[in-house]
Amino acid sequence: MHNPTDLQERRHSLTRKNLADGVQLTCITTDSFHSAAFSAAFVLPLRAENAAYAILPYLLYRGTAKCPNSAALGAALDGLYGARIEPYVRKVGESLVLGFVADSIDAACVPDGGQLTQPVIALLGDLLCRPALEDGRFIREAFARERTALVDRIRALANNPRSYAIRRAQEILCEHEPFGACEYGTAAAAEALTMEQVWQAYQDALQHARVELFACGSADAQTVEAAFVQALDLPASDGRYIPEIDACRTHSPTRRVTEEMPVTQGKLTLGLRTGLTGGDDAYPALMLFTAALGGYTGSRLFTQVREARSLCYYASAYLDSTKGLMMVASGIDNDKYEEALGEIVRQMEDLHAGGLTRDELERARRTVMSQTRELSDSPLALEHYWQRQSIAGFCRTPEDLLDALSKVGRGEVMAAGRRVDLDLIYFMKGVGV
Repeated sequence: MHNPTDLQERRHSLTRKNLADGVQLTCITTDSFHSAAFSAAFVLPLRAENAAYAILPYLLYRGTAKCPNSAALGAALDGLYGARIEPYVRKVGESLVLGFVADSIDAACVPDGGQLTQPVIALLGDLLCRPALEDGRFIREAFARERTALVDRIRALANNPRSYAIRRAQEILCEHEPFGACEYGTAAAAEALTMEQVWQAYQDALQHARVELFACGSADAQTVEAAFVQALDLPASDGRYIPEIDACRTHSPTRRVTEEMPVTQGKLTLGLRTGLTGGDDAYPALMLFTAALGGYTGSRLFTQVREARSLCYYASAYLDSTKGLMMVASGIDNDKYEEALGEIVRQMEDLHAGGLTRDELERARRTVMSQTRELSDSPLALEHYWQRQSIAGFCRTPEDLLDALSKVGRGEVMAAGRRVDLDLIYFMKGVGV
């Protein structure tokens, strides 16, 4: 029997509560950290075009009614012992998440700490609900600057070929599903944004978005709840967005797509459907299969495809727990395409057909369990983990996941691997460099 975790010694108190219809709070009360994390976000459905929504966090971050510019906002944060707040846009399954995450000294670590939690949460509420306005709309100069910044942000995605190849593979893999859309929208749509479009998108978010709230620190759940209730100013709603998880469990013939780009190294990316998400009982077994295949330096892709056969410069595999996708990413020379593809597929098939050794399983288990333990080393890591859990409707704590991982057998891992279906072979062919 494996020791599932040493986290019992520092177990957190977890509270999950609906503060109102479509307003969800996740609160972790713990004295394990010297810092605290908070977040507040709108959750909306991913659309074919998301630019009018993706600009919102950055535009709202330009100022609030009380702190109408960056200087005033910076001064307010300095007054909260140097707290930090950052805007973000995330894609969680087929949902678009727009919000702010705050990082501050934990209230227990400063004099009059009870006066720190409430003002940090109040500032998050102001950023989300009480923007600085000009003639009843966003400030024109701020809008123009953020529109340009959004266009630049979208175009810059292609500047990192390694991550862009994965993004393009997912777009093609899910071209008929919301997940295939870019969370930032397209550069053309961003360039064409008008103030009225963005203002209407903001009104839609206020009235119809699900609202996700998070806190991790020494403050108790009642204090956090009261602070968020006071901080938020949401209009009456005739119904807020309810996220749905779609793992697309249908199997399709394998597609091959090649695109040419001016890169020095080809990018071979495989998109695979697993039919499993983080809420399924078999998901921990799939995590171990993925780790054994390409999740760390002792995996098959690293030791066999990269090191033993010298077929690629890098090779790794990872899962999206909310969409049920496995992505295998590698960098190769163009002339190694067929040989590298064949060896990657061969290693995957060997693992689930009986080739997974007990030593490979235990090394994969140690790796995944270590990564899972690290979630509880950081309030910000817990924020990211629990936001995804909440939006997806999952309820598995890191401790529960560790316990499940410790009990998965070799047969279960191979069975999970046999569920994986190769849907897309995407090759970003390097040319003209």
